[in-house]
Amino acid sequence: MKKVSFSELPSLVKASVFVSLLNAWVLFEEVVIDRHGLWRYLPFYKVGLFCVWDLAAILLIG
Repeated sequence: MKKVSFSELPSLVKASVFVSLLNAWVLFEEVVIDRHGLWRYLPFYKVGLFCVWDLAAILLIG
């Protein structure tokens, strides 16, 4: 059986991977950053709102 590259996968699989990683980022934000107060050390971070860090995560994942 040969290995399949990510670009050869169906679009549904790519979208599922993107949504899963985005969900992991949101969970990390809620559990670690917001709950422990680390947002104070992140410039331009807005608690509970879409911010530059969310955009950076989306661009990095996508």
